[in-house]
Amino acid sequence: MTQEQNNIEIENNLPAGTAVVVSDRYRSDRFFVWYNDAYRIVLCSNIAWLQADRDYCYLHFKNGTKMLVVHPLKDVLAMLPPEDFVRVHRSYAVCLDLLDRLVGNTIYIGKQDFPVSPAYREDLHSCFRFLGKVKGLHKSKLVKNNK
Repeated sequence: MTQEQNNIEIENNLPAGTAVVVSDRYRSDRFFVWYNDAYRIVLCSNIAWLQADRDYCYLHFKNGTKMLVVHPLKDVLAMLPPEDFVRVHRSYAVCLDLLDRLVGNTIYIGKQDFPVSPAYREDLHSCFRFLGKVKGLHKSKLVKNNK
């Protein structure tokens, strides 16, 4: 019996008036992480930024708390929605919705500042639109086109 046939059979056996959603998909807005001898649920929308510390990663939350997990930044970032988070430095990834300012090679979430390394600058800039001419922005694209 296929999965679709199984889902139809389950729906047909439900009493009238009962609403059930049958889905094979998982929730992409949260994940479980091992923390203090238990799996804790982490909502992606509560994360403000990530900070790498060798093979560990700090999850900094909007409410000011943080959690240390035993996974590198790359692995944790893979669990998060790519449209909401971007890596800006070897040691940092940030929530795009919380960015306030971009000053040179530094971005800000409130009073917290983050360096933007040249390796990740293009990815960060491609997430936003800029009004007017911005000095020094997308300089590497101009150089590539002239070659």
